[in-house]
Amino acid sequence: MPNDRSDSPVEDPKSSQPPQQPQLSQSPQSSQPLPPLQPLPPRQPSPDTGAAGDDARDGMIVRTFVRDGRLVRLPARWTRKKVVLRHIAEQTFVPGVEYPERTVDEKLRAWCEDGEVDHVTLRRHLVDFGHLRRSDGIYVRPADSARTGSA
Repeated sequence: MPNDRSDSPVEDPKSSQPPQQPQLSQSPQSSQPLPPLQPLPPRQPSPDTGAAGDDARDGMIVRTFVRDGRLVRLPARWTRKKVVLRHIAEQTFVPGVEYPERTVDEKLRAWCEDGEVDHVTLRRHLVDFGHLRRSDGIYVRPADSARTGSA
């Protein structure tokens, strides 16, 4: 019994022509040159950049993630994270003073009570963002860390 399935495409073996491709219609406008591109307007700074001189915005970010002297959680956005970490460093460590790791851990535990972040993670971020420098188990907050924090 021959297979008469009309729903499956069958190529005619005798046909030597390739299957037809759909033709793209050309509009009369396509032969005209395109107008020149216009430059984009300057980009406005993001509300969470933490730029110098924008203390109100930084304060809002800090209030969102720090409550009653405790770090609720670390922001996911790097720009906000920099603001929060800078705040913690400025409130906790005096520039130029050497702190042993045990003292740093004690100070950071106070920030982490009942929060989602542990003191070890917080310490790592402070070092990574340049708010603390570590050498042989001694931590120092650099004097120039007031507006730094690039990771």
